[in-house]
Amino acid sequence: MDELQKINVFADGRTSPEVNSGVPILLIQDGTVEVGKLNLGEEHDFNMEIEHPTNQAELNPIATRLIKGKKPQYLKSEVSVIVLCPNIISDKMKWD
Repeated sequence: MDELQKINVFADGRTSPEVNSGVPILLIQDGTVEVGKLNLGEEHDFNMEIEHPTNQAELNPIATRLIKGKKPQYLKSEVSVIVLCPNIISDKMKWD
């Protein structure tokens, strides 16, 4: 899959394209960008959460600059947008 590819999350827990739980993502909403990973619940027991790394404050501005440069229309979206996180950012995420 391509970096910055949009991920749609449906009410029944499916995603399009299909991704594994724990995939690094960027959450874009209300003109802001947050780094994290998408944690999906078990099939037929849908729950979804976005977990943020401990160094989120350091990485969010980097992710924002990236989105401003490559997909600025996402910052103006009236609905939240979830995209695959580029490795240059996801490799720096800390989870301790």
